[in-house]
Amino acid sequence: MQVEDDDNNNKKQAQQVAEVQPTLPPGWCLDLKIAPDADGELGGVAELWQGKEVRCRLVLTRYGRDRAAAVQRVHARVEYWLSEWSSRTHTGDTEFVELE
Repeated sequence: MQVEDDDNNNKKQAQQVAEVQPTLPPGWCLDLKIAPDADGELGGVAELWQGKEVRCRLVLTRYGRDRAAAVQRVHARVEYWLSEWSSRTHTGDTEFVELE
């Protein structure tokens, strides 16, 4: 019964959460996909894009059962990553490459 309550809570919160976005520089966007696993724990993938380039891919595991809290945690991670990324110089090839 608890899982059903959590699922209903997540559905109600999904609309509210969709309106909340992390603070992103102009031209950046966040593609966030989270869903509950078999145990009801939220997880997924967050990709941070600058224009058409993926700059960061976060794997999200065990983010709890509360969707709003999970999304807030993701947004905090994204904002921290952006602050670190913007504080560094970017020269050379930093594209994703195929692993050998």
